[in-house]
Amino acid sequence: MTQTSSCPFAPGEQAPNLLRHGYLFLSRLRRKAGISPDANTPLRSRMMFKPVTIVRGSAGVELFYDNDRMKRDGAMPAVIRIPLFGEGAVHSLDGEEHRLRKRQLADVAYDDDKVAEFDVLVRREVDRVVQDWAREPGTVYDGAALAFGRAAYRWAGIELSQKEASRRAHQMAELVYQFGHPLKGHALGWINRARLNRWAAKLIRQARAGERHVAPGSALEAMSRLVGPDGELVDASIAGIELQNLTRPTVAVSLFASFAGSALVDHPEWVEKIREGGQPVAFAFAQEVRRVYPFVPMLPAIATTDTEIQGCPVHEGERVIIDIYGTNTDPNEWENPSAFQPERFLSQGDLTTQEDYEKLASFVPQGGAGVYTGHRCPGEKIAMAALTAMVEALCRPGVVLSTDPADTRFPWTQMLTRSETGMRVRVER
Repeated sequence: MTQTSSCPFAPGEQAPNLLRHGYLFLSRLRRKAGISPDANTPLRSRMMFKPVTIVRGSAGVELFYDNDRMKRDGAMPAVIRIPLFGEGAVHSLDGEEHRLRKRQLADVAYDDDKVAEFDVLVRREVDRVVQDWAREPGTVYDGAALAFGRAAYRWAGIELSQKEASRRAHQMAELVYQFGHPLKGHALGWINRARLNRWAAKLIRQARAGERHVAPGSALEAMSRLVGPDGELVDASIAGIELQNLTRPTVAVSLFASFAGSALVDHPEWVEKIREGGQPVAFAFAQEVRRVYPFVPMLPAIATTDTEIQGCPVHEGERVIIDIYGTNTDPNEWENPSAFQPERFLSQGDLTTQEDYEKLASFVPQGGAGVYTGHRCPGEKIAMAALTAMVEALCRPGVVLSTDPADTRFPWTQMLTRSETGMRVRVER
């Protein structure tokens, strides 16, 4: 592969650099290729010894989520995909099979009435965590993982003891976060994936056999009835994986919750604003946390046809990577992109619901395109309900967040990342 005037090229195999530089990898690679930080010029290089095109911004989103030109099957390496999402999950499907599976998931997770039910549950669990902090100091990350996980299981219709719900929430949190620790963490990821798969498949088999109470309209009921393109029930293992995919992303938002704590320490004026403005202000604050702080760094797809973007050729069978963080902080799409400014959302009167935010092509913290037809996470409404509830709780009188750098700072070279402590917190009465 050689550099062309229309498509900058960064020489060398880049996979080691991704592992070395983490979230800084793509910005460094763009500089290496001589691309201006303000330009959304596509970039070609090599990763895993194969050609790759790296895109960002609204044009990159348009290409990456075009199902006529891109597919997901085979795009993400199995060593990452299987522990994180599960074998056979919706994330790696394409075409009619993907549309059918996604519709069945979204019918549960994206329904406003179902989200409202979750909102009640998660606020109750967040209250419990705050009460725990009043008895003994804890961390925002651990508290959020427990609160979000317990609420997600109850919302999904999975009846568990308090101890069991906390244990499963901890396993799911580790499944996500431990990928920032390549050796021990990756091994733990595979172990937790196997344990969770066995547990979830058993829930599905019990539900199908009538051996477990299944609440009508619950996620457990919906996944126990999950069907494939042939109209037949999918295997219990697949249904169990998708049941996890309706609950795991909510637990993963605990990373954003710890970042929200850091943001409140760095921008303390927002504590009083949130107390006075309530849920709408907390909602905008949470969205800005998702925009500015690192979570999903990038996502891969594979071109299904020869195409191009801004004069840069993309050949059939080649990988395309979208820079998620770079899109969320793209200077061509956002004013003062690196600044933490929740007011940017409050000043736009047409941004009142999660669906409004999903219309912003350059705002893709948990994926882009349509929920029912594309690869956007169907659980964003639920994720935002959880994160907003925690933001409001962290602004309550008596809640004290640590200002120590070990709580507010985090390594940009680690994916996924958070502060060393997970943001320590206590409640003073």
